[in-house]
Parts: sequence; structure tokens; C-alpha cells
Amino acid sequence: MLQGRILDVIKGSVASAALFLAFLLLPIVGLIPGSFAAAPGIYYALKQGRWVGLSIVVASSLLLAAVADPASTVIYLLQAGIMAVALSEFLIRIRGGARSIVYAVAINLCCIAIAAGLYGYLTGSDLHAKVVRGVETSISQTAKMYEKAGVAGQELKALNESMHQAGTLIVRVYPALVTVALGMIAMANLVLVSKVAARNRLPVYLGAFRKYKNPEPLIWLLIVAGFAMLVEQTQVHLAALNVLIVLGTLYLVQGCAVLSHLFASYKAPVFIRLIVVLLLIFQPFMALAVAALGIFDLWGDFRAPKNPQNL
Repeated sequence: MLQGRILDVIKGSVASAALFLAFLLLPIVGLIPGSFAAAPGIYYALKQGRWVGLSIVVASSLLLAAVADPASTVIYLLQAGIMAVALSEFLIRIRGGARSIVYAVAINLCCIAIAAGLYGYLTGSDLHAKVVRGVETSISQTAKMYEKAGVAGQELKALNESMHQAGTLIVRVYPALVTVALGMIAMANLVLVSKVAARNRLPVYLGAFRKYKNPEPLIWLLIVAGFAMLVEQTQVHLAALNVLIVLGTLYLVQGCAVLSHLFASYKAPVFIRLIVVLLLIFQPFMALAVAALGIFDLWGDFRAPKNPQNL
């Protein structure tokens, strides 16, 4: 038993470190394997217990510190390590998929905020200014890449303007973007782990996605944030904008759950489902419509069983 756990710690830590190294070493493409760096720790924690999952995170951190640098280790812990420990813990406690993701993301955000606060206090640096400079550097590097690729003249000027507009928006809403990104990473890892666990006959309680529903009082926070957008004070406006993005994403998920229920109820063909998924990915207005569906599900209760009519 002990030998099997040690072997699982070795396998899990090597896999987790390798996935995160791919994120560090492969620009853009590395985002995909890097997003799943928490999966080995989650899986082996469910298989062998929470201490095995924690050991994998610690061992992966030591491996990254040896082959990379301390900064990479900190990024690993904030992006994958805390997620692996928190998500597996709530799954072990049978909190279900949705609650486990929300709790894990909340813990992860708290740890990021504490780490950022400590870094700013100890170094005396302005983190927001660093974020702004990082966005500006990325924009200038991207512009140079397009210029080397042969883009010039008015086309390059229009591209620069659009990138600067996007950069300005990112600087304003990066707290919401980090929150949504962590939620997506947690959800992706949960889906992967559940698939692997099912193949190995490891029970994992997630609950039915088509039954997902946000807490009803959350709608009031959405309404308050919407009205707060009208306030001219900058800090209030930015806080409301970030809250709206996060809540909009939550209601988008609920809208997707409603669609999943309707597809199953009416036995929609696969090609119809594929078209809807592609529209959600590439058409922003479709995403807004599905988010609105999630909001109005509070009153419409679109998934309530229909009583058969007596003829």
C-alpha cells in the first residue's frame, strides 16, 4: 500500500511538473497543457487520499524549483498547486462539482490576493503599474511581430489602435478575467479527472450539469452592479464592471445547463448541438443570449417537469 502511494506521488509530481514546464517553455501552445497541471494532484488525491495529493503538489514545486526558478514555483502554486489541493478536498467531502469549483476558486483568489499584497509590501512596488507595463509590452511585441510579417500602413495603424483598446479594457477588468480563468481551469481539470476516474472505476460525485442553478439571491447582486455602472466615480464603476463580468459568466454557465437540459429533453441531433457550441465560441451575441437565458431561468424555470394534460 505504501509503495503504491509513493509510486503515485512520483508519477503525479512528474506529470504535473511536466505539464507546467510546457506552459513555461512553449508560448501560446503551452497554455493548453499548463491548464491541466492540477489534474494529476486531483486524481491521485481522489484515488489515494488527500495527503498523496498534497505530496504531489509539494514534490512538483521542488522539481520546478530545481529545474526552473523560484518565481516559476510560486506561479505553479498559485495557478495549479492550490487548485489541486482545494478542489480535491471538496470533492473528497462530496460537495459536488459546482460547489467544489466555486470554493476552490475562492480560496485560490484569496491566496493570490495575499501573495500579491505581500509582494507589494515587501518590495514596495506598484503591482497595478506592473500589470499595465506588462500589457503594453505584450502589445508592442505583438505589433512588431505583425510588422515583421509584412503588415504595414493603415492596416498596421488600425491593428495597433484595436490592440491598445483591448489593452485598456484588460487593464480595467483583469481581476474579473483572473477569476473567470481560474473557474475555467478548475472546470477543465474536473472534466478531465472525471473522465479518467470513470475509466478506472473511481467514484467521483459531480452532480448533473444540466441541473446547475445559481443561488437566487445572486440576481440582486447583478442588479445592484448594473445600476452601479451608472455611477461616475471611477472605482465604483470599475468594481461594478468586474462584478458584472463574473456574474455574467456564472449565468452563461446556467444558460448552458438549460440548453443541455433542452437538448436532452428534445433529443437534439449532434450537428445541432455542435452548431450551438461553435456559435457560443465564435459569436459573442450568442453568448449574451445564453447568459440572458440563464438569468430568465430564475422566473421561467425552463427545466421544471411539465405535467401531462388531461384530454
